[in-house]
Amino acid sequence: MPLITQAARVLEMVARYGSIRRAAERVNSAPSAVNRQILNLEAELGTPLFERLPRGMRMTEAGKVVVERIRVWQLENQRVLASVGNLKGHPGGHIRVGLMECLAAEFLPQAFSGLRLEHPGASLHATVGGTAEIARQLTADEIDLAITFNAPRDAGLKIVHETRFEMGVVMRPDHPLADQAEVHVNDLFDHPLIIADNSLTIGPVVDDMLERSRRPPIRTVTTNSVTMLKTMVAQGMGISILTSIDVFSEVRAGSLGFRPLAGARMVELLSVAARDVKALNPATRDLAHIIGATLESLSLTGP
Repeated sequence: MPLITQAARVLEMVARYGSIRRAAERVNSAPSAVNRQILNLEAELGTPLFERLPRGMRMTEAGKVVVERIRVWQLENQRVLASVGNLKGHPGGHIRVGLMECLAAEFLPQAFSGLRLEHPGASLHATVGGTAEIARQLTADEIDLAITFNAPRDAGLKIVHETRFEMGVVMRPDHPLADQAEVHVNDLFDHPLIIADNSLTIGPVVDDMLERSRRPPIRTVTTNSVTMLKTMVAQGMGISILTSIDVFSEVRAGSLGFRPLAGARMVELLSVAARDVKALNPATRDLAHIIGATLESLSLTGP
């Protein structure tokens, strides 16, 4: 008997993907069955957990509370399974991870530190790179896990976890745009822009957005380094467009501000992928689940 119920898994999947159809695909069930489970949970709790919109499902405040607890339970479940695995004689394991630059400074070290509580003998080899290079390394069996934006679907990769992160404007906390709850695209053209080049997945998305306007942007700096980009914004050289996960640590520390773009919601999909999920050692599988649960928590709370 699973420690986490199927209904809880279904609820978390619908929250993650914002879609009953996509959640049904991931749990290998019919959309009607997934919808019925959600309705049954709402009836049992006596409150709606989702708003049913023309383009998907959006969590209510009650839904956010329930889903957050489910993700905590899932993380604890993985720790229980890891502890049982240790008793069976699997105390360690070497983990090879390729990841985006924005997750290297704080996110992965904290996730691995949490993993070591259950796998004290685990070791880690981490490499930082762009999506194309990380995907190549995974396909070539040079790494076990890839954490990357918009992982290519045609490379034979197996998606372990996916989380959507909102795109928005990054600025110094004392910048005039920081006083706005949302930033309109037209406001961007009044300020110097420090933006990612097309080697990063967000680069073409930003270019397309800017080109749809008739006003020429003030492109001060273009770079493939998110670290350099954030440093220059913090120095007051301009503003940028990134995802909320790119600047989560800086916003929490108060060195940068993040404001969503007004109008159509723009998101980047952050994926945790493997070449062969069944071939992963217990420590690698547990780290993948820890990463997934933590990313979902961050996407809920925002920067």
